[in-house]
Amino acid sequence: MSYKRSSLMQERMEQNRNAILDSARELIAHGGFKEASIQAIAERAGVSTGLVYRYFENKSQILIEVLSAAIRREVEILDHIAKSDLTPKQKLQKSVTTFVKRAMNSPQLAYSLMFEPVDPEMEHERFRSKQLIKQSIKEILAEGKVNGEFDFEDLNTAALGVVGSMTFVVIEPLNPSRNVMFDQNYKDYFVKQIADFCVNAVRKQEGGK
Repeated sequence: MSYKRSSLMQERMEQNRNAILDSARELIAHGGFKEASIQAIAERAGVSTGLVYRYFENKSQILIEVLSAAIRREVEILDHIAKSDLTPKQKLQKSVTTFVKRAMNSPQLAYSLMFEPVDPEMEHERFRSKQLIKQSIKEILAEGKVNGEFDFEDLNTAALGVVGSMTFVVIEPLNPSRNVMFDQNYKDYFVKQIADFCVNAVRKQEGGK
């Protein structure tokens, strides 16, 4: 009986924790970090602010967990593409297309997690996240280099260039302060331009050695 009670309590604690993180993510997606105050998170999750502090030391810790979960999902998607049967060129095209398209489909969330001003602890987590994304891209580039599809001097530098294009290039269209709405045709065009740019930057040119 004691074990069952303990198990139920653990399950309830996990539900509370997930509800807090889900609420924070939803608030960020709606209005950025400024909307995700501890009080607002608690109200949306249906718990007290005191309970939020039982699970998290401060707002920064919550935001870091939201970012970590979001990046884990993006890396899972990129790794799945990297391990597919596509050619390296197709893998790179699909990886960049998928990442940028997902960012464009959740503009406020993507902008906040990648670019909104944050404290040093959160910035460190951002850096770590980009390293994980870079590792997935490096696998694709390395494969393309070996089979002759890609041509570049240094693998790490090439991967950094691709990740930079995948992330920083969306600052302008995602920036909520611009208050611009893009239709689907523009989004598709924009995403394709970025993916083509990344592929062409590392693609072995005809007649190249």
